[in-house]
Amino acid sequence: MNFGQPDPSLAVKNYRALADNYDASCARIASIRDETIALLGLRVGDRVLDVACGTGLSFPQLRSAVGDTGQVTGIELSPEMCALARQRINAATWSNVSVTEGNVLTAPVTQQASAPFDAILFHYTQDVLRQPVAIGRLLSLCRPGARVAVAGFKSAPLWAAPVTVIAMWRGRKYMTTFEGISAPWDHLASMLMDFQWQSRLLGTGYVGWGRVAALGGS
Repeated sequence: MNFGQPDPSLAVKNYRALADNYDASCARIASIRDETIALLGLRVGDRVLDVACGTGLSFPQLRSAVGDTGQVTGIELSPEMCALARQRINAATWSNVSVTEGNVLTAPVTQQASAPFDAILFHYTQDVLRQPVAIGRLLSLCRPGARVAVAGFKSAPLWAAPVTVIAMWRGRKYMTTFEGISAPWDHLASMLMDFQWQSRLLGTGYVGWGRVAALGGS
């Protein structure tokens, strides 16, 4: 298990194998997804960025919340996951939902009318959260005060170490680094206002929320 820097090449390889069964594998954390999206407090007309959006499992709820006049933009590294996300968009005939394929450090994230995002979702995005430069770039695409919600895997307290080991074994294909796993949100939290978090899943999960502080340019 890697405790160093995230490995984008390995992530692409892993998700090539995971893509076809990814939606089914996420069923156990469906309630965490629901809670995290609710924490965004989305309103009709909002523009929301879904970081590492995967197959677009969050899209239906995000699209429902922002309505016809809002915008849902996903960014995803894996070509296979992107393809499935676009299939979901096409099947639903959403004209205001899109996916950008590429690394969060460099991919051009398009927005309607070049307006800043009102909210940003980080749902089980461990590799992204361990890259402060990537977080800064993504937050710079948001307006000051934009709502942020985050969820993911974390290590459980020491007394529950066996639970952590099992969870890490299960999660090893979904993230390429376990660096900072005791507090995966720490880089993000340092760039936000009013950040709070709570433990979930016997201490092996968490949800957090806050607001974007005023940042420099993108």
